[in-house]
Amino acid sequence: MKIQKEKILFIIFFLISIFIGYFIWELIELEFKDIGIIGEYSKKNHHALNDILRYFVFLLLPSLIFISYKYHKNPNFLSDIKKFFFSHEENIFEGSFKLNLFAIFFIFVLLASFLSVNLSSSLIDSYHEGQRMSSAYKNLLDGSLWSGSYVTVGIFYETLSSSIFWKFFDHVSIGIARYTDIIYTFIFKLLSIFFIYFLAKLTNFDQNRKIIFFLINSLLFVSLSSYDDIGSISYREIPIILLSILFIFLISKKNSFLAIFFISALTLISMFWGVDRGLIYNILTIIILVYLFFLKRYLDFFLLLSFIIIIWTSFFLISKNEFQHFIQNTYLIYKEMAYVHGLVHPLPFSDEPNSTRATKTILLILICILISISTIFKIKYPINFKKVIFFLTLVSIGSYLYALGRSDGPHIKNSFGFPIITVSIFLTYFILKKIKIISNLNFNITSLILVVYLIFSSEIKIPNIFSIKERLSYYFYVEDKEYLSQSEKELINFLKPKLQSFECIQLFSNDAALYYLLRKKSCTKFYFVWSASSIFNQKKFINELRNVNFIITGGTKNDWDYSLEEKLYLVDEYIKMNFKKKESYQSWNILIKG
Repeated sequence: MKIQKEKILFIIFFLISIFIGYFIWELIELEFKDIGIIGEYSKKNHHALNDILRYFVFLLLPSLIFISYKYHKNPNFLSDIKKFFFSHEENIFEGSFKLNLFAIFFIFVLLASFLSVNLSSSLIDSYHEGQRMSSAYKNLLDGSLWSGSYVTVGIFYETLSSSIFWKFFDHVSIGIARYTDIIYTFIFKLLSIFFIYFLAKLTNFDQNRKIIFFLINSLLFVSLSSYDDIGSISYREIPIILLSILFIFLISKKNSFLAIFFISALTLISMFWGVDRGLIYNILTIIILVYLFFLKRYLDFFLLLSFIIIIWTSFFLISKNEFQHFIQNTYLIYKEMAYVHGLVHPLPFSDEPNSTRATKTILLILICILISISTIFKIKYPINFKKVIFFLTLVSIGSYLYALGRSDGPHIKNSFGFPIITVSIFLTYFILKKIKIISNLNFNITSLILVVYLIFSSEIKIPNIFSIKERLSYYFYVEDKEYLSQSEKELINFLKPKLQSFECIQLFSNDAALYYLLRKKSCTKFYFVWSASSIFNQKKFINELRNVNFIITGGTKNDWDYSLEEKLYLVDEYIKMNFKKKESYQSWNILIKG
């Protein structure tokens, strides 16, 4: 009876803590200081850290209630926590021949699905695709990285990816640039299977349970990412899923030296991949360093720290100039980008746009926290398995920070993947552990159903597989004009003859793809004009414009942010004072200095 009352009191206080989190959400308000960046934050006097603080407070209150309940209920609370963090299992990494066969079959189906993918023939997105192809084309021409382009996402995502593939195929085309996303999505799906496979080997299940665990969670994980749509998780999480795999090897002490080397290498590579994912990756790496130190794995700690120092120092010594631009570029992105494109996060449980999706995701992350805390005190769960759940919870918490920077539907949706897979991994383990006996008949029926579902959900198209060579040949080498609207074709035909003598051109337009389409590089670092919204960057932009004689303005009007004239008001004023319109074509204007 006493235990029942304690549970009821816990539930009441837990629900009250969520209500308090909701009530004080909008009361958490840091003082806004105008730094001259025009955006939703400045228009609403909203500090960039408000949403982050609100998010953590919302998660912290019910988490503390749950920890207090566990402390009150469990007399061995502190010793159990100490045992969880400071003990480890070695060589608990067992597989089976049948599990390997199922994993190979899953990979085979994934490969068939990859070869079956329909190749997009949609018109070019001059803004988003232009962001990646124009910077890549400039790199192709002069080899510049951060010194030549102001990078808002990551040098690999934005510049090197398309450039590398163009060099590999010795051909420049929109089709090749687009196909990189398909390849990265396939790689991410493949890595997700490896992660679940290694995790299944960590469990203390028998062969049949491991296979069912693997099939269920692999099916879910693979389905979360999509080749042709914004899924619940993006291939941009490749560094994070790699770290998750390496963490399994590290805690199991299976090839731990190689795991440490690759973890350290990825601290730099993840920053090249994307500064947002790189930040989360490096925070997680710091947590791993602290964990190794307190676990008294001093050799592993010093190896990891030494490799990190060596790798970053090597980058500095090999490319001092680019390293300095990289540091400044990254610092400015962290400092300013939230103000440049931030959207105020919706109030949970409200009728504000995207609130339902945000509430669902945050509550799921809270469930992950409760699960990870709860598993600490479950003696019958393998210690390494519990540590992976705990690690995935940290990943889930960190993954939502991307949505806090720009709280629109796609970004919130994209942060749903890791929380749902964390919950799925725990639930499937919990259910399978509760089932005392899985007969061979039940195993065969269950695995057959899952395999059939895998095959039919993979959308395998046999004709596409056999015609992959011809399809790719056409896709890679078809003329770029096939992806342009009629007005864009006419614009390119109009501008090209006028630009023969210009080594570079400059846009004051959202049509970033024009650099690539005209086969010209940007005269300034700010090819992606919208990103130069801070006063610091606008002044740099103006300084670089002093050597520019030709500017193209106008074009696509965005409905997701303020106009360039309003956002880059200093640059707009400089252009109006120093350039005059020479001629116009449709919605574009050609300005010359004078």
